[in-house]
Amino acid sequence: MAQYSDIIAIDAPSEAASGGRVDFTIRVKNTHSAPIGMKVEATLEYGVPPWPSAIIPVDWANVDALATWPFPGYFYMPGQKVTIHAKSFWYGADGQWYADDEMTKTVDFPSAGSPSISDFRIVDFAKV
Repeated sequence: MAQYSDIIAIDAPSEAASGGRVDFTIRVKNTHSAPIGMKVEATLEYGVPPWPSAIIPVDWANVDALATWPFPGYFYMPGQKVTIHAKSFWYGADGQWYADDEMTKTVDFPSAGSPSISDFRIVDFAKV
């Protein structure tokens, strides 16, 4: 459970094609009794680390007490399954950002299916 910035959801598609843009939204709730600065970041976990970050154009906001704020972002799907690893932070009176909550969501890479031969013909045959 988060102290002040509780990630309540990562809205993203369940699968995406290689090279396609994947839009997602990280929804964060301010559980504090007053407005507070919150920010998010998202890492794309696949393959071997270090993992790249997703693009979140506006990654922070001042959020009213008990309100939920959507942070939209996107990335381009690699040729394999990706786990979006989101983290939230809150801004302290001392001018520091404090890590608070984490959540993950997987975006699958669709399988190509089994190859099949639907039509087979001999086009040229030469007898020697």
